[in-house]
Amino acid sequence: MDTFDGMRVFAKVVEAGSFSGAARRLGISNALASKYIGQLENRLKARLLNRTTRKVSPTEVGRAYYDRCVDILERIGELEDAVQLQMGTPRGHLRIAGPRIIGEEVLADCVNDFLTKHDQITVDLVLEERLVDIVSEGFDLAVRIGKLEDSSLIARRIASYRYVLCASPAYLEKAGEPTQPKDLTTHICIINSVISRSNQWEFLIAGKRTSITVKPRARVNAARPIRNMVAAGHGIGLCLLPIVEADIAAGRMVRILQDFEAYDRSVYVIYPHSRHLAAKVRAFVDHAVDWFKVL
Repeated sequence: MDTFDGMRVFAKVVEAGSFSGAARRLGISNALASKYIGQLENRLKARLLNRTTRKVSPTEVGRAYYDRCVDILERIGELEDAVQLQMGTPRGHLRIAGPRIIGEEVLADCVNDFLTKHDQITVDLVLEERLVDIVSEGFDLAVRIGKLEDSSLIARRIASYRYVLCASPAYLEKAGEPTQPKDLTTHICIINSVISRSNQWEFLIAGKRTSITVKPRARVNAARPIRNMVAAGHGIGLCLLPIVEADIAAGRMVRILQDFEAYDRSVYVIYPHSRHLAAKVRAFVDHAVDWFKVL
């Protein structure tokens, strides 16, 4: 066993609170993670972890060892990153979290382009609507939309996205086109459940934000299905503009109530503070900033 590999596994076990969590983050089996810890404890002739059926936690000696491990591993990472930056070849494994609402289309395309340009980096892309804890869950970075909570994380704004109301020509011919937000109460709507958790849409009316309760035919938490339902004539939907721009230009969908639009969301890439930003993280952040600019 390589000592540094054992230290990396041990640190992940402490951070995850379990062998399975550490193994998942490292991309190895539970058995191999347990083997590494056993070999490390045998080499040090010290018990580093308390093991129960529910949780794994460091012993007093293990806690002291963990603190030194983190410092040593970070310094090794800084050294490796410095070499990679000098050689111009970022490498390693990236764990990225993002929201499904843009992840299945826009973010996935961004990652795909990133992989094409960096053939020595592998990626684990996790798309969820909940806000992951980047540090405790072992992510290198995350992409988030909207207002950010106060955090010790670094946030870099990479884009501004507009959500727009759209309907198909067939739907509008049958149901009529609303001219005021209040008209929506008589229409059937496709709800973006991430943006509209209580079946309400916000509008700017006379400079003030006003909520209108609408009647959902469907509630969806991803951008592409919303676009598909709206295009099929099932109702009026709040759509992510980059997903429907081509449909609007081609006349397959009609943008409505433009004078009252109130959904303009910033997109951020966030990552933990570090004395030295890993080359693979820096490479993705720079790529995301450039990639989102052209959308």
